[in-house]
Amino acid sequence: MQRRHLLALLGPSLLALSSHTLANPSAPALPLGTAINRAGRLRALSQRVAKLHVQSALGVLPERAGDLMRQCRQLIEGSMAELGRQPLSADTQPLMPRLQGHVDRLLVLTAGGGAPPRTDDVVRAADDMLQSADALTTAFEKQARQNGARVVNVAGRQRMLSQRAARAHFLQAAGGTAAAGQAQQLETARRAFDEGLGYLASAPLSTPAIRQQLELARGQWLFFDQALRRPGQGDALQTVATTSERMYEVMDQLTGLYEQAVQALYR
Repeated sequence: MQRRHLLALLGPSLLALSSHTLANPSAPALPLGTAINRAGRLRALSQRVAKLHVQSALGVLPERAGDLMRQCRQLIEGSMAELGRQPLSADTQPLMPRLQGHVDRLLVLTAGGGAPPRTDDVVRAADDMLQSADALTTAFEKQARQNGARVVNVAGRQRMLSQRAARAHFLQAAGGTAAAGQAQQLETARRAFDEGLGYLASAPLSTPAIRQQLELARGQWLFFDQALRRPGQGDALQTVATTSERMYEVMDQLTGLYEQAVQALYR
């Protein structure tokens, strides 16, 4: 499907968003720490959207999943609008249109109405968006040339890993072909999340608010990790749904604190 057809399916709001992105090159640029955070958030939102799709298909807190899905779509559109006014280097210039195409595809698949999309298609589109957003995040980090930029990237990556782990857990519960390879994907995400917390704990960039939020993240991870280890059925699925959202919120707030600290450090 060509991009103009994808945009047409997404409706006037995203068409306006794309026009705004192209028509406002003179809008104020984001600080690079903020750009890293926004691009990194798109990584997480790709996996969160896919997780919520599978969660709804399993009938796990479906109304809540629907509300969160709408919020995710708004966050994706808002983040793309912000990134659209960011000055692009030679490394980042080809990455934005590639990311936009993958964003468009995922939003079309999860727009609602008509027959529900195949889970495999949603998962594939989410992973394409993840790869594009990760490439952009890494490019912004390199562009920043600041030691503190790395910690913003890692903290933001924790958001994505929390959603990827929950998605893998739900796909295992779904069974059939959707479950293939998910046990390994879940273990990889869990291990990477644990390593990320270790990195953040040893990072020299810190404030009292960061230390407090990091301690909250450690405590929340214990609950979430325990939920991920339980068989995917009944109340256990609801626990993964709720703890994964709480984990996302905690890490999102922590990433914002690191972003603020980097801006203050290099002001």
